[in-house]
Amino acid sequence: MAFVLYDDAVKNEMMDSLLLHIESGKSMREVCRMDGMPDHTTVIRWMRDDGALATKYARARMAQADVLFDRMETVEEQVSAGTMDSHAARVVLDSMRWRASKLAPKVYGDRLDVSVTDNRISITGALQAAQSRLLDVTDAVPRIAYAENANKSEGPGRAEGQ
Repeated sequence: MAFVLYDDAVKNEMMDSLLLHIESGKSMREVCRMDGMPDHTTVIRWMRDDGALATKYARARMAQADVLFDRMETVEEQVSAGTMDSHAARVVLDSMRWRASKLAPKVYGDRLDVSVTDNRISITGALQAAQSRLLDVTDAVPRIAYAENANKSEGPGRAEGQ
């Protein structure tokens, strides 16, 4: 595969056009198949080498998520009008929702609320009990060693109770 070298002006014009198409809802592969556009691997290489360009692309993908979300309304209207089967619409809407959640997870992603608001439950007592058991276990080794040393120092016969 031969690389095509583009001067900066042509590259910037292509990228501006590509980003506008992505913001309007088209995929990068779809845009790159259009006449006069670079191959998608070229675009990926450009973004890898240019952080500012990668940032612009990320913003365009977030806008693409907004377009997907807006298009969901069209599908809903088609179901309401009877021009689309509700089961087919569910598949389409689920796909659009999933894609939007991947493109803009902070906006369209699933939110998991892991905060505890019930203050009737306290784990303080259980935590203190577990810590005291841990102290007993960690303290057992020195006590065993002390007992063994005490038996040795008492001499033969004494440890056996004589």
